[in-house]
Parts: sequence; structure tokens; C-alpha cells
Amino acid sequence: MTLRVHIDTDCGVDDALALAMLARARDVIEVGSVSAVFGNTYVDQAAANARGVLRLAGCGAEVYIGAGSGLAKRRVERMRPAHGADGLNGAGFSQRWKLPELDRGHGVSLLAFVARRRITGLFLGPLTNLAQGLLDDPIAFRDWRPTVMAGAFAVEGKAAGGADFNSWSDPEALQRVLEAGVRPRLMPMDVSSRITLSRAALEAGSAACGSPLSARLLRAAGAYLDFHAQAWGTEGACHPHDAVAAASLIAPEAFTFEPARLRVSVDGMRQGRIDLIDGEPNAEICVAVDAEAVEALIVATLFGAKAAV
Repeated sequence: MTLRVHIDTDCGVDDALALAMLARARDVIEVGSVSAVFGNTYVDQAAANARGVLRLAGCGAEVYIGAGSGLAKRRVERMRPAHGADGLNGAGFSQRWKLPELDRGHGVSLLAFVARRRITGLFLGPLTNLAQGLLDDPIAFRDWRPTVMAGAFAVEGKAAGGADFNSWSDPEALQRVLEAGVRPRLMPMDVSSRITLSRAALEAGSAACGSPLSARLLRAAGAYLDFHAQAWGTEGACHPHDAVAAASLIAPEAFTFEPARLRVSVDGMRQGRIDLIDGEPNAEICVAVDAEAVEALIVATLFGAKAAV
């Protein structure tokens, strides 16, 4: 039985790896729909990237254009050092296709529709689309448990003040989600940074797969790997953060989540930092991972079994 998934993405390099993985894991995952959000690139480009990756992976899921800025309307960065202006370091996809806008032309909120039917949610960028969906139909999201790429606790995130980029980009959205009765399952950088994907594995996998998508992903990963060498000291390798969150849907047995109560700093020097506080849990946090198994899973799912040998 396959798991039907809605993905919300600011499609940069690690998002593209995650999308390709999920689209290629057809025996266990069905990508039902995708929404784009600002973050690693501007929202229209994020949507084009997501559609392009999915189509090259043989997935026909509809892609919707969502929020172009956060709830507080802060200035949006137009170029991320690990992702480039087009989100994929020059390997981004054309915007020639006119894509629908999220929640336009629907009788109800698309995300509320997804949540009411308990379709699995995977959120890889700022949570603005989810936070806006909550205003339309808050009951639909009660006790929904989407997996969210967010959090930096024992490790320092690379956004200002040590937050992870997603939480820093729209802390108000994350706080609204936590206060609204949604029960997000956070994949923090503390766990995703335990997973390493080497340049050699990407090159060997791309060669073994031989597909246009694999070649494009390898091209996009170049500057991403360089950034990780500078920021994380992972010479010749990177942490594929969003791909780790995607892997938790494909192989949940490799991850351990625990309940927690969380609060987000929405401004000041600690903007986007998430604190563990006392009280009734309002989320779950991933606290452990079988790193060796997940690293092998990412390569095998991205490029095929031969690449993992």
C-alpha cells in the first residue's frame, strides 16, 4: 500500500533531491500534489523547479504557486549561497509553464482538503502556506501530523542568530502552526546533519542512473557541496537536509520521534530559534536516526539499486 503525500517546497538543491526520491519511490510513495513557497528562491521559480524535477522523474502531480513572502512581509532574500538565484545553481527550470495559484479556483483550501483526508504532509520550506491555510479552515488541521523540516537545537543553524533557515524565514508561521492544534513532526538539523552525501556518491549514482534528471541534480549540487565545505567543514560532501525528511516517509523505521512542547522566537536576535518548554506536547521532534541505513536509502532511491552497491 502506498502513502499519498502532499509536498510543500521552496525547491532548492536538497528539496530537488527530496522530490526526486519521493517521485522515484513509487512502490511506497504517491506524490499527490505539490505547493511552492518562497525560501531558497522566489516562489515562481520554486514552483517551476518542483514541476521540472517531478516531470523528469515521471510524476504528473499538479504544482501550485503559494506564498511569495512570510506573514510579517519581511524582505525576501533573492539568492541563497548554496542554491543560487534560480534555486538550483544554474540548473533551474524554465517558467514557461503557467502554473495555478494555491487555493485559487478551489471550492476549499487545497491544504485543508489534504489535511481533512489525512493525506501525509511534507513541508520543506517556510510554513507560510500552512499558516495561511489555517485561517481558512482551522478545524481541518486539528491533530494533523505533517513532517516539517525545521529546528536547530544542539547545532547552530546558518541563518542569523543560529536558527535554521526555514524557521527564521517565517517564525510567525511556525508559531501559528504550533498554537493551532496541528501536531507537526519536526526533522531538525540536529538529525539531518548526521546524514552525509558525498560528491563521489552523487557522481557514481548519476553515472549509474544515466538519466537527464540525475545529470541535472549533479550539476545543481556543485555549489551546494562547496557551501557545505565552507559552512560545515564537510569537504567533498554535504548534508542533504530535505532528503532526510523525505527519507523518514519512505523508511520510518529508521527514525525515532519524541513528543515535545515548542515555542518560537519571532523577532530579535533569536528570530526563528525554537525552544523546548514545559507543558502539553504540541509537536514531535526526531531525536535519532540510523544514519548508515538512511545514507544508503537516499542513494538507492535517487539513482537505483546499482548505484548503492
